[in-house]
Amino acid sequence: MSDKFLGTRPVSSRHAFDTGRLADWLRANVEGYSGELAVEQFKGGQSNPTFLLSAGNRKYVMRRKPPGKLLPSAHAVDREYRVISALAKTDV
Repeated sequence: MSDKFLGTRPVSSRHAFDTGRLADWLRANVEGYSGELAVEQFKGGQSNPTFLLSAGNRKYVMRRKPPGKLLPSAHAVDREYRVISALAKTDV
C-alpha cells in the first residue's frame, strides 16, 4: 500500500469544520472527555472523510458525510452508527 494512504494529515480546507463547536459537544456528551481538542484527517478513504480527534490522553475517530450534493443512499454514516452501536453489545 502506498504511503499516501497511511497516517494522518492536517484537515483539508474542503473538509474543515468548527472544532470549537465539536469540542463543546464532546464535553457535553462524552463521558471523561477533557483537554484541548486536536483534529487531524486520515489520509485516503475520502468517501466519508475520517478524522482523528485527540484530547487529553484519549483518542477518538469521527466520520462524517462529505460536503456537497449527495445521492440519497450514499455516505450513510448514520447507518454505520446504528450498525456499530448494535454490535457494541455483542462479541463481534
